[in-house]
Amino acid sequence: MVNKFLVPAGFKDSLNFDASIEHKYKNSIINYFRDNGFTLIKTPLIEFSKNLDNNTLSLKTNKKKDQLSIRNDITPQIIRIASSRLANKIRPLKLCYYGEVVRKVGTILRPERQFQQVGAEIIGSESYKADVEIINLAYETLKKIGVKNIVIEITAPFFLDSLLKKITNKDLKNKLKKYIKLKDINNCLKLLKKNELYNSFKTLHLCSGAIQNKKKYISKLNKIIGYNNEVERLIKISNLIKTSKNDSLNIDFFDLQKNKNYYKGIKFTFFAKDVRGEIAGGGRYNLKYGSNSETAIGYTCYMDTILRSSSLINQNKRILIAFNTSDKIKQKLINKGYSLFKTFEDNSDIKKEAKKFGIKYYLMNKIVKQI
Repeated sequence: MVNKFLVPAGFKDSLNFDASIEHKYKNSIINYFRDNGFTLIKTPLIEFSKNLDNNTLSLKTNKKKDQLSIRNDITPQIIRIASSRLANKIRPLKLCYYGEVVRKVGTILRPERQFQQVGAEIIGSESYKADVEIINLAYETLKKIGVKNIVIEITAPFFLDSLLKKITNKDLKNKLKKYIKLKDINNCLKLLKKNELYNSFKTLHLCSGAIQNKKKYISKLNKIIGYNNEVERLIKISNLIKTSKNDSLNIDFFDLQKNKNYYKGIKFTFFAKDVRGEIAGGGRYNLKYGSNSETAIGYTCYMDTILRSSSLINQNKRILIAFNTSDKIKQKLINKGYSLFKTFEDNSDIKKEAKKFGIKYYLMNKIVKQI
């Protein structure tokens, strides 16, 4: 018999500090995007199952009716809205969003099956400046909520994809993919020692690392692989991404797409030192609806990982006050950053009451005192 006080694997109760700080961070991120011209939209928790992938929790419905699922990602909902209700709006569309998502199964890096997504999309702009805006705004929001030692990792999947397509030997291709997943580039090069693609793979390998030191290798990609416009675009983007002293911007072209052919331009991921899993990510993709298609660049952050990565401490200052404290005094305390906790007991020892509730501050004779 299942204990009625337990929750299913991959789910949890968020209490006290975690719940309040997640709320604060979410508001900080959304408000920053809104301040920069993004429109906030809210999407439903339930979608038709056909609009989502297989990693969803389905709802029991009458077999004659359309099957419904709890959303496992908000981006498909943004695509649905942009291609229907907002289809005739002037481009580019700048949208931001937040909400809980639920997945049927977790992963090794993210065993959580429910978490809050916060993100933004620019829809309908081909300009590299749209990529720059999304990445810079995402970076700034993470800095604002106290994430330190940020690594932004940029990749361009089409470079690697174009090389793998040229390999006709299936056994060789599968072995290469295995080593690429393991980031074992040396064994990749050993497999290709006598192959005509050896130099191409080696040049890709030489591009990996801190991007400021790799631009001379990146500029050579168009000669061995092609994509001259994309190489130029990538360098323009990297020149305009701003990072602080202790953060870094890296390049990694040895990245296999999990969803084949999803990204149609750059892909980027945010990591923080000593934190499990990525804290945010996104990239450029094609938004398709019917016979129509348009480009988009999007970003999503994962609040569960952000809570683990932020260096901010709980600065919420609770203070115990008498129930009949004047509105003027209460407002002054709120303005100073205090969270008010009223006692309902008349003529009580307010200091003793504060200790009982584990509250650090209390108001006595209009003076704030600390235990």
